[in-house]
Amino acid sequence: MRRPATGFTLLELLAVMALVLIVLGIAVVRLDDSGERITRGQAEELSIRLEAARDEAVYSARPVAFSSDGAGYQFWLGDSGRKQWMAMPATSDLRPQALRGDVHILKQRVNGRESPLGERLVFAADGLSEPFSLTLEGGQARVQVIADALGRITVETVPDDAP
Repeated sequence: MRRPATGFTLLELLAVMALVLIVLGIAVVRLDDSGERITRGQAEELSIRLEAARDEAVYSARPVAFSSDGAGYQFWLGDSGRKQWMAMPATSDLRPQALRGDVHILKQRVNGRESPLGERLVFAADGLSEPFSLTLEGGQARVQVIADALGRITVETVPDDAP
């Protein structure tokens, strides 16, 4: 009596390898996409903090400013009597923040013109500001945080072919 052969046929092995390659291909695509997710998450967090800064300016009836060195950012409270800026304390919701991962602020524009990083973007005591945009970059992904003159803030993905 002959014993049945054990093992897998070539066709079965090829089918399993094809499935493994498909699963790995999907995983690689998802890993590549994570740079955009992280960058967008940082931009969303920044937009929430900018909205909080605008609200703080209105509630305190004092100007609040934002500045960035590219690797992080901080907020400033204006002392209108002495024309000085004081950094928000570390206990504040508007405390200084470092951007995580390889995300950084690439550039800022005010009224449609590029302005140097470090220049303060000010929310007046009435909540108004000059229109501005901040471009965040992480890996291959670019995301913009855009504020209009009324202080409304949105987050948009920058197309790959944009300068």
